[in-house]
Amino acid sequence: MRRLNVCLLGPAALVVTAVAIALTPMTSNAAVPDAAGASLAHANIAPADATLAADSAVCDVSDAAITWGVKESLRSYISGTIAHGEWAVGDGATYETPNFGWAAGSGELDAGEGTIAFDGTLRFTGHDGILDTTLSGLEIVFDSTPTAVLIFDVSGTTQDGLPVDAVDVKFATIDVSAISVDDGTAVLDSAPVTLTDAGSAAFGTYPAGEEFDPITVSFSATPECMPEPRATYPVVARNLMVLASVIVIVGGVSVVFFVSRRRGTARTLEPTKDSSDS
Repeated sequence: MRRLNVCLLGPAALVVTAVAIALTPMTSNAAVPDAAGASLAHANIAPADATLAADSAVCDVSDAAITWGVKESLRSYISGTIAHGEWAVGDGATYETPNFGWAAGSGELDAGEGTIAFDGTLRFTGHDGILDTTLSGLEIVFDSTPTAVLIFDVSGTTQDGLPVDAVDVKFATIDVSAISVDDGTAVLDSAPVTLTDAGSAAFGTYPAGEEFDPITVSFSATPECMPEPRATYPVVARNLMVLASVIVIVGGVSVVFFVSRRRGTARTLEPTKDSSDS
């Protein structure tokens, strides 16, 4: 019985350890500043050098440009015989078939995180004035992951004639996983754009998840202030991976334990030769 308890203790300890690891939040070895903001954890960097290292990861952007058609089927519909509509650009936005353009976008990027804002308005009209939707206040928000967010202020009336006046709408997501930085310029070429729930509610024409035209974005940047986007893994997925690995280990240990125990039992049950029989 004592042998059984000792043998079971190992697998049980592994299970407890796995649960503890799974429930522990992911942490980083990032620098933790002291009261003077000068110390870095796990790094032998003097305070002055630390400031330079931090500054190298920050870029002030003032020349960002966007080329985007919004949605080809929307343009075709508005300019067609049903809607009898049109679109107009203003406040710095441009249009050159088949794309709308925004220039001189400005903002700040810090290690792949930040917001770039653009001036310019884009107005869609049609159905004898029933549709009159204006998109303005364009921003792209980066969070160092492979997905950025396209933000608009949406005002006017939808295609169904419903009034809308929404500010800072998370209009669509942009797949930025293919962004590249070369010779001081970040380029995102023909990246997929997907309408969000909020964008669908404000725009009123397409359901959430609708694919819009690909978008092209460029701006001055360095690999430090716009590094390659890092993949994100949900905590639940990480926990499941840890637990699955430990279950495999525990299973292997259990098999070895039971096989060894059966062999030991078999040897115990083997008849012994009585010395009196000789």
